[in-house]
Amino acid sequence: MKKIFLILIVTLFSSSIFASDDKPGRFFEDQPDVNDDYQIHFIYLLAKKTKDKERDINGWIEKEVKKIDDLFFKMTGDKQRLKFDYRKDGKLDISFARLDRKARKGGWNVNYPDYYLQKQGFNNPKKLYFSFTDASSGDGGQMGPHHGYLFIKRASGQITKISIHELLHGNGFAMPCTKGVKDGAHLSTGILSNDLSAKFGKAVYDHKDPTCPDLKDSVYLTPTSKTPFDPLQIACALGQKKRGQPPGNYVIPARYTHKKLLKGRKNEWCTYKLTEYAEEKWFKKWKK
Repeated sequence: MKKIFLILIVTLFSSSIFASDDKPGRFFEDQPDVNDDYQIHFIYLLAKKTKDKERDINGWIEKEVKKIDDLFFKMTGDKQRLKFDYRKDGKLDISFARLDRKARKGGWNVNYPDYYLQKQGFNNPKKLYFSFTDASSGDGGQMGPHHGYLFIKRASGQITKISIHELLHGNGFAMPCTKGVKDGAHLSTGILSNDLSAKFGKAVYDHKDPTCPDLKDSVYLTPTSKTPFDPLQIACALGQKKRGQPPGNYVIPARYTHKKLLKGRKNEWCTYKLTEYAEEKWFKKWKK
């Protein structure tokens, strides 16, 4: 009887936490799209015990995204913006999600949150999912093609720049063939460096080398380039080459012939379709 009683208490407590997240104006799923174009979808993501500050419904995320959009546009020389996901009523489409595990410091990207969010339906190959979270982490942000995270407390004061930095990683940069690439996918100067200066640098944007991807040609920028590329295709093709994952057929556009790109890096990865091959033991550091 005691065990049954404890189970009931735990169930009721868990249900009350879930119920407390259900608030007016909040969406737990990606809403119907205005079009079938590539889009960046935003999520307000909390860990199991993280306090809900309602940033998805109180206008906080919309304000931050506006700052990101304006600075990105300025950095392109007022030429291009990022493509964001909007609802049919014209408002920014923001979802809410709460992990069923506790927050942890260290690697979030390429880890349990990617897996969990894909299980919740955030797995469209034509979307980049960018989560703002109040959960703790040792980094200001982390991202790769498909999923990324901005840790609000850690990034405080530089949220706009760190968000653009991470969204560039989401678009595949710096590429293995990007001139001056170091420390994985970073550069010595500009937004992809530690100084986070508000400039892309010629190696990233409008670099004139047709054999290596250029940011201006990403499908996630508008106006869309006449020769666009999908960063997920490149990342998954390289990940499959290095790790044998993810399952599926991925193609690097034939025009990109740069040897460094085709060779890839030792740690190339792509978490798309992670739910199809991930093993529970991979996430043992994420406490339930």
